[in-house]
Amino acid sequence: MGISYRGICRGFGAAYIPFFLQQSEIDNISVSVVTDAGASVPFSLHYQLKEEVATIAVPLLSCKGLLISVTGKCGFKTRLSFNAIKWLSRFNYKINSSLTSRFRDIESDSYFGKIHVRCNVAIEAYNKDEIIIKGVICSPQRDSVKNVYVTNGDSNILDEYHVGMGHPSQIGFQGFHRYETSFSLRIPKGDKTFCLVASGDSPYGSGFLSLDPAAVKFMLDSKSPVFYKSAYIESYAHASKMRNRSLSFVRSNDVPSIQQGVKFSIIVPLFNTPVSFFWDMVNSVEEQVYENWELILVNASPNNAALSDELARLSDSRVKVVPLTENKGIAENTNAGIEAASGDYIVFFDHDDTLDRFALYRYAERISIHPETDALYCDEDFLNEDGEYVDPHYKSDLNLDLLRVHNYITHLLCVRVSFVKDLMLRKSFDGAQDYDFLLRLCERTKNIFHVREVLYHWRISDSSTAKSAGNKNYADEAGKRALQEHLDRCGLNAVAELTDTPCFYHVSYAIKDEPLVSIVIPNKDSVEVLRRCIDSIESKTSYSSYEILIIENNSVEKETFEYYDSVCATFDNVRVATWEGPFNYSAINNYGVGMTNGEYLLFLNNDTEVIEPNWLSSMLGFCQRDDVGAVGAKLLYPDNTVQHAGVLMIYCNSENEMGGPIHVFNNIDRDDPGYMRRAVISQDLSAVTAACMMTKRSIFEQLGGFNESFEVAFNDVDYCLRVRSLDQLVVFDADALLYHYESFSRGYETGAKRARFMREQGKLRTAWADYYVNGDPYHCPMSTR
Repeated sequence: MGISYRGICRGFGAAYIPFFLQQSEIDNISVSVVTDAGASVPFSLHYQLKEEVATIAVPLLSCKGLLISVTGKCGFKTRLSFNAIKWLSRFNYKINSSLTSRFRDIESDSYFGKIHVRCNVAIEAYNKDEIIIKGVICSPQRDSVKNVYVTNGDSNILDEYHVGMGHPSQIGFQGFHRYETSFSLRIPKGDKTFCLVASGDSPYGSGFLSLDPAAVKFMLDSKSPVFYKSAYIESYAHASKMRNRSLSFVRSNDVPSIQQGVKFSIIVPLFNTPVSFFWDMVNSVEEQVYENWELILVNASPNNAALSDELARLSDSRVKVVPLTENKGIAENTNAGIEAASGDYIVFFDHDDTLDRFALYRYAERISIHPETDALYCDEDFLNEDGEYVDPHYKSDLNLDLLRVHNYITHLLCVRVSFVKDLMLRKSFDGAQDYDFLLRLCERTKNIFHVREVLYHWRISDSSTAKSAGNKNYADEAGKRALQEHLDRCGLNAVAELTDTPCFYHVSYAIKDEPLVSIVIPNKDSVEVLRRCIDSIESKTSYSSYEILIIENNSVEKETFEYYDSVCATFDNVRVATWEGPFNYSAINNYGVGMTNGEYLLFLNNDTEVIEPNWLSSMLGFCQRDDVGAVGAKLLYPDNTVQHAGVLMIYCNSENEMGGPIHVFNNIDRDDPGYMRRAVISQDLSAVTAACMMTKRSIFEQLGGFNESFEVAFNDVDYCLRVRSLDQLVVFDADALLYHYESFSRGYETGAKRARFMREQGKLRTAWADYYVNGDPYHCPMSTR
C-alpha cells in the first residue's frame, strides 16, 4: 500500500497525491500533512466510491517538502519534496495522462461535504504593491467554517493579513443546498507564495486557495474585473491588424455611394512638420473612401525648406496650400484655413496624425441620414513610433459633465461650417483652443454625434502633442480659463479647478440658498446596520438642512422599535413612518416621499455609511442645476473596492443575450482611476443606483415616483431612464463617497426570489429595449468586451 506515484500530478495551485485505500477503511483513517519544519499544511481528502484509491490535495508552497502521514490499516508515512512532485507530474502527464486526469482538480468533482475556496476576482490595486483577491468560501453547512487565515509559502500563519468576510447565503447546487460566504484579501505583489485557508472540523481537511506566483498570474489574467478589456495591448493589436488587412482590399466603388454627399474642408495647420509624418497625413486623406473633400494645409513655417519642397510636390487638385509669413499660433493658423474653406463642414486635423480610410465616409453617411447633425467626433487610438495602433479611446456619446472635466472629444472633430465661422478659435486660449471651442459649441447645439468606431490615429512621437500633453502647464491654465468662462456663460455658480492630472479639471458647484433635503431610508430590523448609517449621517455630514425619514417595514424585533424611539429622541430631524404592506421597494419609497417636506429627495439604503463630509452638498450642487434630474454617489465595499461608479446598460449582440444592467468598474480599488479615469470623475450616465440617489421632488412627482411593478430590482434603473426620457441628465458624482455593506455579502437569488428577479429584468428589457439594441450612450459596446 502507500502512495500511487504514477498518479502524482500538479494542477492550478495544487498538488494531487493519490494513495491506495481499501473501501472498508475509508472511515478509519486520519491524515496529517506538515512541512519539513513541522508547520501544519492544509489539505483536502477525496475518494470515489468503488475505487481503491484516495487523493490528498495540498497547495503548492515554496517550502522544500512535505511529510505525509496516514494512520489506519492502510496507513503510511512518507516525505515528498515539491521538486520531486514537479518532475513526477511532468513525467506522469506524458506517460500516464489518462491516470493523472482522474486525480487533477478532483476537488471540483468531489464538491459535496467539503469546504472549497474559489477566486472570482483578481486585480492589481492601483498605485499600491498589492493584489486584491475576492471570491467565495463554499461549505456544506452555515457553520462548517471555523477559521479563515492566510499562510506564507512555508505554511506559517500570517496574523497581519486580514480576510474580510461577508455573511453566509444559501445556494442550490445540483439539487443540494450549500452555503457561500464572500471574502476579500490583499496580498503583496512579488514572487512570494501565500495560501488562503478555510478550516473546520471535518476529517476530510480544509478548503484552500493557493496563491503561488503562477496561480496569481493566472487569476489576474482570467479573473480581472476591468472594463474595456478590448483596449488591452494584445486584444487591440490583433483587432487593428485585422482591420488594416481588410481595408487594404477596399476600393471606393466597393461601398455604397452617398447621394448628394456634403463636402468636407479638412484644416491642417503645419508647423515644422517632419516630412515622413507629413506624407502619412496627406496619404491618409487622399486614400479616403469618401472623395468629396478638400484638404487645406496652412503652412506656418515658411523658412522650412524641406517642408516647402514637399508642399510643391502635391498634385491632387483637392489639396490647397495657405502660406503664412509667420507662425501666428495654433488658433490663428487654424483660422486662416477656416477662412479659405469652401466646404459644408470643417474637419480639424493635426499635422502628424492619420485617418482611417472610412473616417469621412462614416461622417457623410451619418449626415445624409440625419442632416440636422451639427458636429461629429469618433473614437481614436495612438500611433506609436513602431507604426502600431495602441491604447484605443472608446468614448462616450455627448456627455456635458464629462466634457467639463476633460476634453474627451478631441478628434476627429467635424463641425458645420456656419458654427465654425461664427465661433472661430480664440488665440487667447492657445494650448486649449480646441477645448474652448468645444465648450462654446456645446452652448449652441446638442446635435453632436459620436461615431462609435476608431477612425483617428493620434501619433505619439517626441514632437507630437499626444506625447507632450502632460508637460504643458500653460495649456492646463488655458483650459481652466476656458472652462470657467463656459460655466459663467451658462449662469452656473461654479468654480473650475485644476487637478493633479494634466488636462483634467474639477468643477465645484455652489449651493443656492439652503433647500431642505429629505433622506428616505427603508428599514426592517437590522438595528446595528441602521444605527451605523444614521450615526454617520449625523456626525459627518457638513450640509445641515436635511431631514431623515425611516420607513419601518414589517420589523419584528423589540430592539428595533426601542431604537426608533431612541434615535427620534436624540435627533430632532429624524422621524419614523410605518409601511403596513408587503415588501415592495418602489411602493415603500413612494409612500415615504409623501411623508417628507424636502424640495430634494435622497433615497438611501440602511446599509450605507457616510465617508466624506461634503457628500450631500456635492450631490445637491449637481441636482440644483436645471438640466439635472438625478444624481448618484460613488459607493465602496467595506474592503475599499468599488461597488458602484454608475450603471451600464449592456449592448446585446442578439435577442438571445440577457444583458445587464451592471455596475461599472465594480471591484476595482478605491483610488483606481479606471479606463480613461472614468471611475474617479463626475460625469453623465444612463443610470445610478438608488442605494444613494438624489432627485428633485418636482421630477419625482412628474414621473409618478418609482414604478411599483419593479418590486425589488431595477426600479432605480427604470427611474433614471425615465428621467433621461425627460431630457434631464443623470449624474454620477465621484466626490460623494459612502460605504455600501449589503452588496458585499449578497448571495445568489434562488427559488421564488430568482423568478421575481428574472421577471423584473424582463420588464426592464421590454420597457427599454432600445438600450439593449443600440447600447449604452455613455459607455460604448466595447466596454464589456
